[in-house]
Amino acid sequence: MRREWIIYLALLLITAAVYWPVGQFDFVNCDDPEYVTANPQVQAGLTPAGVAWAFRAVVASNWHPLTCLSLMLDCQLFGKSAGAHHLVNLLFHLANTLLLFLVWRRMTGEVWPSALVAALFAWHPLHIESVAWISERKDVLSTFFGLLTLLAYARHAAGDKRQATGTSFWSRVRCHVSPSYFWALFFFALGLMSKPMLVTWPFVLLLLDFWPLKRVTSDTWRVTGWRISAAQLAGFNRLLLEKVPFFTLAMATCIITFLAQRAAGTMELLKLSLADRAGNAAVSGARYLGKLVWPDQLAFFYPYPGPWFVNSALWTVWQVMGAAALLAFITAAAIWQWRRPYLIVGWLWFLGTLVPVIGLVQVGGQSMADRYTYIPLIGLFVMVAWGGKELSGRRPGGKFIVGAAAALLLAACLVMTSRQLRYWQNSEVLCRHAIAVTRDNYKAHFNLGLALMNEGKTNECLQQMYEAVAIAPGFNGRKVLAETLLLDGRTPEAIEQYRQLVQFAPDEVEALNNLAWLLATDADSQVRNGADAVQYGKRACALTQYKDTALIGTLAAAYAEAGQFDDAIRTAEMAISSASAAGETNLLEKNRRLLELYRAGHPYHETKAKPNR
Repeated sequence: MRREWIIYLALLLITAAVYWPVGQFDFVNCDDPEYVTANPQVQAGLTPAGVAWAFRAVVASNWHPLTCLSLMLDCQLFGKSAGAHHLVNLLFHLANTLLLFLVWRRMTGEVWPSALVAALFAWHPLHIESVAWISERKDVLSTFFGLLTLLAYARHAAGDKRQATGTSFWSRVRCHVSPSYFWALFFFALGLMSKPMLVTWPFVLLLLDFWPLKRVTSDTWRVTGWRISAAQLAGFNRLLLEKVPFFTLAMATCIITFLAQRAAGTMELLKLSLADRAGNAAVSGARYLGKLVWPDQLAFFYPYPGPWFVNSALWTVWQVMGAAALLAFITAAAIWQWRRPYLIVGWLWFLGTLVPVIGLVQVGGQSMADRYTYIPLIGLFVMVAWGGKELSGRRPGGKFIVGAAAALLLAACLVMTSRQLRYWQNSEVLCRHAIAVTRDNYKAHFNLGLALMNEGKTNECLQQMYEAVAIAPGFNGRKVLAETLLLDGRTPEAIEQYRQLVQFAPDEVEALNNLAWLLATDADSQVRNGADAVQYGKRACALTQYKDTALIGTLAAAYAEAGQFDDAIRTAEMAISSASAAGETNLLEKNRRLLELYRAGHPYHETKAKPNR
């Protein structure tokens, strides 16, 4: 027992030491604004209204109320102190590390393999993103509840030794339901409300029933002469039925997530074919294995290869076939070695928990992400740890050799994690590193531009944003580029960017409105184009069913610039009516003044270009 406490202490202190610099890190401009810095509900802290908002809101295209509540509590306690937010992430990572050791120690009775799994989990560089990125609170929080689910489930399985008193199938099921089972279900629900990636957790429970819990053994699942006895079938069915509540919660979460992401439009950004998504899933699986072995050139964003906005193939046939063959070979080898159950369980854990984020249902523009490995790599660590245990007993001195190899492996992880961690100190450092280690990283160029803009380096900012849209012409960051150009007084360039944006995204309402307003009201006659302004303004209003006052006012100004004053007057009166009904006093007064201009036969021209909002 003393040995275990020493392991707990070592895991805690070493992990805290290697990650302690995050307490000095800043927020980054990727996702952190949406989650924290530019989210007024989160910034307000824990309030009754905020709690209600958290359970109905979709943030970053996902429903994860507990993550929102966790970040609200941070703001309540620490305000805008980025370092404190980072340290909370670290606290959850420490808790997950200790829980992982406890769970595998309880399930297997093995100390050193369990310790190795926990240490690899805590110190592997691929897990930096989940810890050092404040927005990935959902990763560490969902894993915390996921591991509590496993701990409670293991207790339930350990106590599942009683014999049913009845003879019916249902009486046997009722007999095997314990308080620990309900705790497992409760923690699973909390995990799903932190991040929907846990939807495959019921399958993980079934894997653990096979090994190491051994609830499915040759005694409960044995085929003799291709026939299965009723008792054997009942035993297996009971384990399946036991998971029905878990599957039900997972299915409900899948539906909520699908609806949230579809409503947010993240599923339509790339419009990749099923073949492209399947090919990328295979290649990503192989790339994760590569980064497990050699975790170098890590980036916060990995773009798809090639000019994917023009529907070219993402990966070559040979790349896809090679990756698929590698995954198939490892799968076949794990099945062939079924007498070493840690291999098939570990491998299926890796593949199965990757399914929600492997890209078969595409969300966002990344081809893969380090944060997606936070849970899946546990399965591979199990394969390594128990494989090492088996090798250590095969020859004299084996324990020393395996122990030395494990020590070198962990030391290498600590060194590489310490080096990689420093790139997360702020947005500029993070993006410059991503640009250095990846190709055509439009997201990194764009976010670097945002960071430079905040530093007042406008020319460098625009250079990076132009680079981003040159790589990915359909990237919606072009809208920010146009707005930045406007602020810099470069209206013709801004208009050109808006035109290109609506060419790729014809339903982008804000871009349509801004483009129509500039073409209708700019002070420079060489810039104005009334006919085009009317077309863009009409489309923006049609997309919003003429319910947005600002857009209606823009269309009225476009009609006036085009010389269609009867239409301008009618539309301005519609804008006034809309503003009055909505209580929009500023827009009401503005459109009343514009209406007088239109009645006098004059269009409206601004002295300085700006959007109509």
